[in-house]
Amino acid sequence: MAFYPGDIPAESIVIEPAHGEEPIDLAPFDEGETEVTLRDFAGETVEADFLPTFDDESASVIIEWPATSPFAVAGLYSLVVTLVGDDVRERLAPVYFVVQDDASGWHTVDTARHDWTVGEASVDDRRLFQLLELAREQIIAYAPALGETDPIPERYRAGQLMQAQNLYNAGVVDPATGVDGSGETFTLRPYPLDWMVQQVVRPKRAAPVVR
Repeated sequence: MAFYPGDIPAESIVIEPAHGEEPIDLAPFDEGETEVTLRDFAGETVEADFLPTFDDESASVIIEWPATSPFAVAGLYSLVVTLVGDDVRERLAPVYFVVQDDASGWHTVDTARHDWTVGEASVDDRRLFQLLELAREQIIAYAPALGETDPIPERYRAGQLMQAQNLYNAGVVDPATGVDGSGETFTLRPYPLDWMVQQVVRPKRAAPVVR
């Protein structure tokens, strides 16, 4: 799920607890004791009052958002739910939220999906966010340094998206067979900037010819 700083989503979070494909019986747990913790990009706990309830018919946990936005800054957030009952306690797999910074000058998940040109990225928001972050770091490391107040050049943004696509393509190809895999087998592997990305970010000028 991708949001922006200050957002308060309208739809509640619905979690269907399961062990693999087997649903977890919520009967031993108490919804009033359920613990809900939101962590920011640095792993720090965000103070927010989430309200969890159980839907017995669908065997799901429904979590209402707090009245104020829990998203103060951009980054990748994780929501951790722990079911608690008499003598039982079980932590569920985290739910991830991408909070985009559309004022940074770099690509967001939304703009990347809009501008993606090499097929359709069958990757979720969390992985796309990771691809863009890694690509941004690689572009910054290679490109000429900017001043603190300098805007991000369009060629840096273009290079970021191209590199994110390269990282994505490297992640869905099985190195043993060279065959494309599915999103379920996606892995994020380091991938150096190729010559095209380098040329976009730091174009080479024609050398003067001395006659």
